[in-house]
Amino acid sequence: MANVELVIFDCDGVLVNSEPIVNRIFAETLTEAGFTITYEEVIEKFVGKSFATCLEIIETTYGRPVPPIWLERGKEREIAALQQELQAISGIADTLKELTLPRCVASNSSPRHIQLVLGLTNLLHHFDGKLYSSHHVDRPKPFPDLYLHAASQMGYAPENCVVIEDSVTGVQAGSAAGMRVLGYAPSDRNSSHREALISAGAKLVFEDMRQLPNLLKV
Repeated sequence: MANVELVIFDCDGVLVNSEPIVNRIFAETLTEAGFTITYEEVIEKFVGKSFATCLEIIETTYGRPVPPIWLERGKEREIAALQQELQAISGIADTLKELTLPRCVASNSSPRHIQLVLGLTNLLHHFDGKLYSSHHVDRPKPFPDLYLHAASQMGYAPENCVVIEDSVTGVQAGSAAGMRVLGYAPSDRNSSHREALISAGAKLVFEDMRQLPNLLKV
């Protein structure tokens, strides 16, 4: 893969295995608040989307907003669960040590969440403060704004950036930004997910983070 100058990583599902934890707590909290939803429905509707977008979908679906007290309770439970259960994606620590290319993080999650999960998994130092959130731009993924912002802040042209993404929303954002996108789908994801990433614009899909350094040389 010629002319790769910057690698931009999504966070949740690419660097840390936070999504099963966050989605479980989100489903539990919503259901307790009277917005009955299953874990599977949360994955189907919300993965890769910003929290603000998720709340908009909920409000549209149920015709009323989630009370702030439930959002606060959910966030407290989420943080406690992350502190107990969160792990780095298998192989990512070794991959980040091996990579010599400049890198940064661009995530739909909040700056606080990004800092928290990367700190809990001892990955924060690999990015030297180069963390970009959808809170920094007008529109979250699937719009290209966040990836364009990250590239601009880092000083690289979009066509020389490679995005590592695990969600359709993220792949769409990277593609719309004019960047090459590599889809990450571990072996426990079904084949339809891998096909969805390709359809969204991923140049290829890989299942082991240890493959990434070689893929960036192709």
